[in-house]
Amino acid sequence: MGKIKDYFELNPPKNTNNYTDYINYIDTSSVTKGILYDITYLDGNFPSRANRCVKYDDILYSSVRPNLRHYYHYKSNYENVVASTGYVLLRNKNKELYSSEFLYYFLGTDSVVKYLSNIAELSQSTFPSFSAKDLGKIELPAFDFIDQEKIADILTTYDNLIENNNKRIKLLEQMVENLYKEWFVRFRFPGYKNVEFEEKKPRGWQVGTDDKKHFAPTIFKYDELRNIGSFTRGKNITTAKMIEGDIPVISAGLQPSGYHNEANVYGASLTISASGANAGYLQYHMKDIWAADCSYYQDDATIWFVYNTLKYLQPVISNLQCGAAQPHVYPKNINRLCILIPPEELIHKYNDYVKPYYDEIKMLNQQNQLLTKQRDMLLPRLMSGRLEV
Repeated sequence: MGKIKDYFELNPPKNTNNYTDYINYIDTSSVTKGILYDITYLDGNFPSRANRCVKYDDILYSSVRPNLRHYYHYKSNYENVVASTGYVLLRNKNKELYSSEFLYYFLGTDSVVKYLSNIAELSQSTFPSFSAKDLGKIELPAFDFIDQEKIADILTTYDNLIENNNKRIKLLEQMVENLYKEWFVRFRFPGYKNVEFEEKKPRGWQVGTDDKKHFAPTIFKYDELRNIGSFTRGKNITTAKMIEGDIPVISAGLQPSGYHNEANVYGASLTISASGANAGYLQYHMKDIWAADCSYYQDDATIWFVYNTLKYLQPVISNLQCGAAQPHVYPKNINRLCILIPPEELIHKYNDYVKPYYDEIKMLNQQNQLLTKQRDMLLPRLMSGRLEV
């Protein structure tokens, strides 16, 4: 059939960022296994690595640590899309000769990832990486164009179902976030018409002193988060303590990083990344985790109120980073974060009200895990020809 370089341009020349007003930027951490988690709007001071213009049907494949599987087939409709130079960008030379969709799935097979990871480990660069030439030399499976499209259609069916579930998850999360703002920012909570207000806040809501160091960006006085619950630091888990299992570790970068036997957190929990590029990043988990270099919080009665409060105050959390060598976000500072605390009864009412939304999100995530597993089982069988199409 030939090699990838015979059918695809790799980092096409004259494809650099010439936008001056704004870009929609895709960093290497923005995608994982074909899912675009984040695209960043930038209207100036573009990072130097933001230099690969992306067109519809382009494939992005991170050349650094390929075992992390940061690859993506771009089929969105953003304007001025630019990707990091940490990606190898592949552009189809002739879409009637080879299917981009098929190549994208082929690049996600374990055999290709392992091959590129072995090259990366032998590289002399600062981080394990491969070159565009290494990718271009890979031999393509010997399928005619019709079979390529049939295989891609089968796998795309699974990805479309996963994408639809992800859209539903985002909608549910937005509904919960809007309800939080309605109740606790605009103060239109159940029974608000019968509540007296003083100093532009409901009477009886807990207040504290003006702690300017960790003050939230509104006009109100606040009490500290630890009055309703506290974050705890996860363990510093070493490779020596790694064991087999199926519980993911949530570390500083909030990415699953192995299986360990300490700091097990059961059921729903919140984590805040302690250090690294994502320091201060908030995330919820609806299954058991091992909490490594991050802070975690558990309290079924208040968890969703705390999560949406901190999500609302995300810029404040990011500013809690301190330390010269490697800035950290420490639990003690999170717990001292000033928030407006409503009566306990209203917190519990909110938690009970939104819990069905998060239960549905959990169900959708479980569906996605099953769909992903089924797709990943089909992928090598289709690519090897063991399963006819």
